[in-house]
Amino acid sequence: MDVKLSQSSWFYMDIKLDFGENCDNSSLLMGVKQFKYAVFLALKTMHGDVGCAIPVDILKYDEKQRRAFIRIPSREVTKVWNSLLLFSSYEGLECMFRVYKVSPVLACLNMNSRLYNHKLSSNCS
Repeated sequence: MDVKLSQSSWFYMDIKLDFGENCDNSSLLMGVKQFKYAVFLALKTMHGDVGCAIPVDILKYDEKQRRAFIRIPSREVTKVWNSLLLFSSYEGLECMFRVYKVSPVLACLNMNSRLYNHKLSSNCS
């Protein structure tokens, strides 16, 4: 019997665009289009026209925190991740993308083992 591991064609990332403590976050409201444009700029800056051709889908976006779940092709994970980490300026303001989680399974982005309450089982034998 042959066992084949399925290769996911997509990867999912939990990212946030952070302008730091020096900026007033309430005045920096950014819609989903502006956020996607910032991701696009990061890809274009790092990889030029090749980076612009990488499909990036925003699945969930929080406007107040400028945090999103994005979907990218699995073969482009390294390019996207590097582009986001090296991005440093949006419209003249210093900023950075924070990458919280990366996974081939979308459901894993919502999991947080730090919030889980572990209970000791007294009936172990």
